[in-house]
Amino acid sequence: MEVEDLSARDESASLPEPPSAGGSTMQWEVLAYFAILNIAVGLGSPFGIAGIPINYFLKDRLHLSPVRLALFLAIASIPVCVGFLFGFIRDRWRSAKWGDRQYLFACALVATSGYLWLAASTIDYFKLLALVFVIVIAYVMIFSSAQALMTGVAQAYGMTGRLSVVFGFGYFTPAVISALAGGWLVAHASVSGTFLIAGAVTIVIAMQAFWRLKAASDFESDFGPREKGFAAIKRLIRHRPLWPAAAIYFLWNFGPGWGTPMFYHLTEHVGISSELFGTFTALQSLFFLPTTLLYGYLCTREPLSRLLWWGTIVAILQGPIMFLAIGPVSTIIVAILYGLFGGFATAAYIDLIMRSCPKGLEGTAMMLANTSMFAIAGNVGNLLGSWIYSKGGFASAVIITTLATAVIVPLLRAIPPHLIATRDGEPIDPATT
Repeated sequence: MEVEDLSARDESASLPEPPSAGGSTMQWEVLAYFAILNIAVGLGSPFGIAGIPINYFLKDRLHLSPVRLALFLAIASIPVCVGFLFGFIRDRWRSAKWGDRQYLFACALVATSGYLWLAASTIDYFKLLALVFVIVIAYVMIFSSAQALMTGVAQAYGMTGRLSVVFGFGYFTPAVISALAGGWLVAHASVSGTFLIAGAVTIVIAMQAFWRLKAASDFESDFGPREKGFAAIKRLIRHRPLWPAAAIYFLWNFGPGWGTPMFYHLTEHVGISSELFGTFTALQSLFFLPTTLLYGYLCTREPLSRLLWWGTIVAILQGPIMFLAIGPVSTIIVAILYGLFGGFATAAYIDLIMRSCPKGLEGTAMMLANTSMFAIAGNVGNLLGSWIYSKGGFASAVIITTLATAVIVPLLRAIPPHLIATRDGEPIDPATT
């Protein structure tokens, strides 16, 4: 196998002329390619369509406490927390012929095999944890390749804003489907059947490895002089725009009031059913989509700086509304407001991360600032929130969540101004990024 020793692209190299905002065949092909890929990744991962059934299996069949359930999820998420290492592997070593598609194909086969093993065998705690851990490793490698490829194409063609919307749809659409299907599967299907469905979705990723997207092929063929590993790490550390973006995304996903505490609060204290909890989770994600679409409309009309401020101010209100969930009807209303308040900010932060990635290290930077921050913040928040909840402090967990989001406001001033001064489709001076 001919292998590329991944190298830094010339930071000052000229960018291709961004396509017109009105849309083109190339743009629509790019959007369709990454929409399908992200949706398949979101559905097929152990945190996708299998997520709610796994939670209920651990809670009801294995009788795990909130803290032990959170610990299971934290262990299973360790590969996600160190996702930047998988991104670095992707950035350094890829087949010259297949590029990122080699990881999509090979890792999808590994994940599918893991699901088939789970479906065909008797499941206990340690077998479930071990095989889920392996599947998560495969999916993190898939995700690092997919996100690096999307970021490189987005930067090259001035589409970071629009592809951040695709990223949002690739995350929230599977979340809606997983929540609705997951709640139904808990009540009507076996855990083995759930794993077979997740394996079937994973095969879609393997099949997409045979789709050669021209914009992706052009990006992968555009490498500059060779760069050694330590030089790449040093360049990443010194890349100033990345770190405010990573810190912002960490704070946005640090939610001691969400995850396991919210699951136990709603199902045990408020007393909603498993199917209603699935509906609640689905509506949360579903109503991220309208404000995510709004971001897609505004990102070509307003500079990112303005959109970041708008999104953050509204997002601060997301925490306090949880106090309104006191029954089935109010829980549904809270789910809708939760999503509406969060979609715009999420798209803006992903747009910022894509703009902040250094060229040639898209996999490492995207997995560090996006995926690792998401996982570390989520798991730290989940463990802290579970401990607080076990002491009877759900309200305190929600207050801490709200304060963490508010801290994003001063961090917005640490972002290099040139990076967020332009609208989507307008070029950013590569020499200053």
